[in-house]
Amino acid sequence: MSKSTLIRRIRSMLEDQLAVMQVAAEEARENATGDETRSEGKYDTRAIEASYLASAQAEQVASLSQSIDMLSRFDPPAFAGEDPIAPGALVEADCDGEITYYLLAPAGGGSTVDHEGFDCTVLAPESPLYQHLLGSHRGDLLEDPSLMVLGVS
Repeated sequence: MSKSTLIRRIRSMLEDQLAVMQVAAEEARENATGDETRSEGKYDTRAIEASYLASAQAEQVASLSQSIDMLSRFDPPAFAGEDPIAPGALVEADCDGEITYYLLAPAGGGSTVDHEGFDCTVLAPESPLYQHLLGSHRGDLLEDPSLMVLGVS
């Protein structure tokens, strides 16, 4: 499977999550402004709590929308087998005897999709593992977490 196909699958998964989050954010916004949350006394904080929830959910929707936009524009470079790991790399690794893949992407960190029967985890730049993998080569053994780089594409 090509990296562009993998990225499309990740983007599609994030778009599905966004649709669910948009509905939840809209419901939270309506709840925050509805009659049910109108204050009934000076110690009644339902309206404030509902507005905090609505605000946080709106921020999550905006963040996920931005991630999807970044992945839409993401055109990862091709890597030769001996190239160092850099942004856009698809890394095959052996982690405690288990084969796993990591895609170093600009957004979508933490997402996991199937890649040729194995898990592929998206690593965003703020991830410590993303930073740890940068500059590594095929055959390198990393210590934290313990993994061996088997391939870079």
